[in-house]
Amino acid sequence: MDAVLLDNLVVSFALVFYAFLFLVYLFRARELTKLELKLSPVFSIQLIPFASLWILNLLIGNDSGRLLAGLPIIIYLVYDLWYRLITRKKPYHHPEHWPPSLIIYLLLLFMGSIGLNWYGFLMSQFYGNMLVIAFFIMMSSYGYYQHTHNKKKTKESQKQGVSG
Repeated sequence: MDAVLLDNLVVSFALVFYAFLFLVYLFRARELTKLELKLSPVFSIQLIPFASLWILNLLIGNDSGRLLAGLPIIIYLVYDLWYRLITRKKPYHHPEHWPPSLIIYLLLLFMGSIGLNWYGFLMSQFYGNMLVIAFFIMMSSYGYYQHTHNKKKTKESQKQGVSG
């Protein structure tokens, strides 16, 4: 398989990854929990192309930078599979005390994103910048989710203050 084709596939799947996360945070903001849960298996399926492309990069002898850049997203997706699907725990998106598993989850998410962006920059400045922009678009969806959560929390606390 051609190295350029592999690189283009990795970038394409990275854009799909960011689009999925964008939707997940948008669904959370709009409290569409059932729709978010339906996306979980589809999100986890992303492990297959990323792992396959990483193995193909290894087999064709692509440089170690591409292998190192691709590994964090695979680790994150394996952890995500365990965290959201295998354990079947109800996720707490805003716990009072963050459990270590949630901290690890978020760290791996950021490491995976950094790895994808790095992979893009190994290919070209254009691809790297494109992935960084996609990352920030995804993070804007997360910011919207946080904003709506905080707004809802403020309204609830004001209602409790008035009724209490």
